Amino acid sequence: MHVDFSVDERSLRYIESMEDDPDIKAVISILLDKRKEDFHNYASIVCFCYREEDLINLPDVKHLPNKVKAWIKRKSFDQDPAYFTFFKHLFSLYSGFVQTYEGWDKLGKHRSVIPEAYIYHRTKEKYASKPKVKIERECFVIIDGWNSRVNRTKDEGQKVDIGVWDDDAQHGEVYEIKVKMYIKEKEHQLEFLETIRKISNNKINVFLASFAPKHVVLQHLKTFFPSRDLSQINVLGVDELQEL
Repeated sequence: MHVDFSVDERSLRYIESMEDDPDIKAVISILLDKRKEDFHNYASIVCFCYREEDLINLPDVKHLPNKVKAWIKRKSFDQDPAYFTFFKHLFSLYSGFVQTYEGWDKLGKHRSVIPEAYIYHRTKEKYASKPKVKIERECFVIIDGWNSRVNRTKDEGQKVDIGVWDDDAQHGEVYEIKVKMYIKEKEHQLEFLETIRKISNNKINVFLASFAPKHVVLQHLKTFFPSRDLSQINVLGVDELQEL
């Protein structure tokens, strides 16, 4: 089977320009440097704090787990330099946008780069010993004669955040990535992932990834799509991502 990825250059340049922001770059760098508990806690702050006022009142953030709040208090008390660098850059990023619906929408686009970049760089690291493995971002998927740029309806999802294909092993992965998990009106993205898996004869594993805990993601999906079979899509939450 022949698999290729056609990069949407305009989208990629847009994503890379946001990733080049010094605040976003610093946050991503810390996330890539951390493993296990520390990564879980840093990623949870990114996930559940999405307004400037959240960062000012961390103890009052409704969905931020208590164990993360306890970790934050300990890091502050210990004057942990990595935590203060992380917090400084995250606050700088958030305060750079007007705290209105329009500003939060723009901030949301910038925040979305963080988990995507994290997974992309971890994936590159994972396959570093296999230089022939294709790894692309913001790409259309080509499987033999099927091309997701062409074979789609107007409202259908057609591009993946990250695509991976090992031609020697005849195996690959594609990722749809969210900071949190807002997919209420985007069922077509789930259908698109399932289509890729089906057309590839299960040779491409499809992933829906988020900085939220896996059980939260699954509950969200079941709430909005109660009759949908989700067995064909692999869900990765913050605990799974910390193992990358």
